[in-house]
Amino acid sequence: MNISRKHGTNNIVKSHLNPHFKRSSLVCAISASLLAMSCLPAMAEDGQKASVYQAEFFAQYTPQNALEMVERLPGFSFDGGSNARGFGGNAGNVLIDGSRPTSKSGGLRGALVRIPAAQVERIEIIRGGAGGGEAAGQSIVANVIRSKSGTSGTWAMKIRQVDGANPEPNLEAAISTRLGEWDTSFDTDIGGNPGFRGATLENRDADGVLTSSSSEGLAERGRWAFFNGEGSTDIGEGKLTINGRFGGDHWRGDPKRTVFDNRMPDDSPADGFLEFNDRNIFKISELGVDWVTTGDDWKWRIIGLGQIEDVTYTSDLTSRDATGADTDKVHFGEDRTQSEYIIRTTFSSVGESTFKPEFGFEVANNELDTTGELVVNSEVIPLDNGTVVVEEQRGEAFATMVYQASPTLTIEGGLTAEFSQIQVSGDDNQKQNFMFYKPRLSATYQFDDENRFTLEAQRNVGQLNFRDFAASSDTQDASTTSGNSNLQPDKNTELKFTYDLSFSERGSLKVTAFHEWRSDVLEQIKLSDDPDSTSYGLGNAGEARFWGVITDLNLPLDAVLENGLLEFSHYYRGSSFDDSIIDGNRTISWYTPNWFKFKLRQDLTDLKLTWGMEYWAHFKDTGYRVNEVQTFGGNNRTRFFIETTRFFGVKTQLEINNINTAQYTRTRYIYGPDRGGALIRSERSARTRKPDIRLSVSGTF
Repeated sequence: MNISRKHGTNNIVKSHLNPHFKRSSLVCAISASLLAMSCLPAMAEDGQKASVYQAEFFAQYTPQNALEMVERLPGFSFDGGSNARGFGGNAGNVLIDGSRPTSKSGGLRGALVRIPAAQVERIEIIRGGAGGGEAAGQSIVANVIRSKSGTSGTWAMKIRQVDGANPEPNLEAAISTRLGEWDTSFDTDIGGNPGFRGATLENRDADGVLTSSSSEGLAERGRWAFFNGEGSTDIGEGKLTINGRFGGDHWRGDPKRTVFDNRMPDDSPADGFLEFNDRNIFKISELGVDWVTTGDDWKWRIIGLGQIEDVTYTSDLTSRDATGADTDKVHFGEDRTQSEYIIRTTFSSVGESTFKPEFGFEVANNELDTTGELVVNSEVIPLDNGTVVVEEQRGEAFATMVYQASPTLTIEGGLTAEFSQIQVSGDDNQKQNFMFYKPRLSATYQFDDENRFTLEAQRNVGQLNFRDFAASSDTQDASTTSGNSNLQPDKNTELKFTYDLSFSERGSLKVTAFHEWRSDVLEQIKLSDDPDSTSYGLGNAGEARFWGVITDLNLPLDAVLENGLLEFSHYYRGSSFDDSIIDGNRTISWYTPNWFKFKLRQDLTDLKLTWGMEYWAHFKDTGYRVNEVQTFGGNNRTRFFIETTRFFGVKTQLEINNINTAQYTRTRYIYGPDRGGALIRSERSARTRKPDIRLSVSGTF
């Protein structure tokens, strides 16, 4: 695990006031055609807007919590949302009792894990944007409805064994109960994660001649402890909910390399040794308060959220000669403290009207304080923006609506106005003001109970990673990246078509085609006009296009495999970017072009036994730096699992990952003075991870 930051300075970019009228007009231009769809002849008398799955439906899967129930919903792919700054733009596609959970760091996944399966009364699938503002932008939403049962909980004990590393245990527990006037839930997750990776590295010159090689062994270990709590009670005309989360994790990795000059690793004496020691310590505290009215026609919601994260990262390299004597020492250390405070309020219609508007605003303060230090053989090396404080003041006002134009046509849309100021201080001072308008419009047409079509158009503005404003160093790659205080968010206009087909109780097909026009895309660029400067960092590099087709298929196999289900996912994606460094066209960095996976599962309910396998196809990604091209690929990998509830009333699962051994290849091609010049050298790392075994026992009470 390498913790690296990509940054830069003195980047001259286009003004953020450039409206890109031609592309933005796509959102407005298709509005007439979307509204016109309401005149299409209905294919069914009553468009089915919701499907309801009672708790009994999931009994065959013996779920322990709400997340395991959501994952078994026919034709539904769980989306936990993002963890970007703010609250409004991070919605996943699952609601809990009609609302999003307030917690951010634990996420939607964590909130569902805290709900024991015994407390889930039913799950509703809502289609066509009928979920309203709580899950704006999601065409299909699952709403988990909880019952008012007594005390219940879940527990799980897990252990993981990886070849070359010591086994690590993991304990998870959750309980929901009523304490006085409060409905409460608490959970904890304490454990460790072992890892071991072997690798062979080859270094070659421009002619492909081997100059050196290394045999590497990486022992790594992660340990963590997190605690979450939630309580809700009726206050006044509404319901008050308080969420809290605190904890942290500690990751360590210790790669060791044995170096051989001008030959591949063999039994002869080594010519040198490299030893790395990487540490990452993460701590988090979060508190969220949520109050919502319980009226029948309108809902008023107020959210307050505060979060503080603290990270300490260190990376040390010691180089030794053939005798074991130290020759070089490199140290990089970084301390980061990041905080976020949000206030959000919404006022939305929840009645039976065919037109449901929502209005609201959100204000937030975000700050990152970073201090980095690079020391080479006791000499402090200056870093471009090594010490940086980034503060963002952001506000947005928005209006959204859901309009049931006919029994078969639902139109959803909205407009958000965002205003922000980003101020950078430290080694380089900078202040930027931004104003963005983000329209969105979608229409879902329900041909009948099985067939749905959705057309969406929207304008998005990306979020900057504050870590990209500060410098970073990678001791394993011997590279340093400068910070860039002039970064601006990338902008994106997207047009998307989605077709949904439900062809049985568990069978479904979802196909999504999209095209995006992006500006101010973020790629590594030169940060100085000096031709001899090696100040490289992330910057706004120009315009790009993205396109693709994503396919998800759930295929019941009852004809050949009783109660069997095949889940298949595939995506094809393309991109086009005019690169000024090579004066030519290329793809965008780390944008996987073509990939698929499938999962086979059979539930033998009479035997209380489930088994299955998962397959991930080979992939290859490419990333571009100013003077370097990197590729990273992995082989076809397989996972197998078997679980049963036959013994002692608990669920026992055995899982084996990387059955066929996981193999990854990373290559680096270094050019001079940049990628437009000649190849100087290359480095290839062939990495291998052996199968790892996980055994878990879980139950409910």
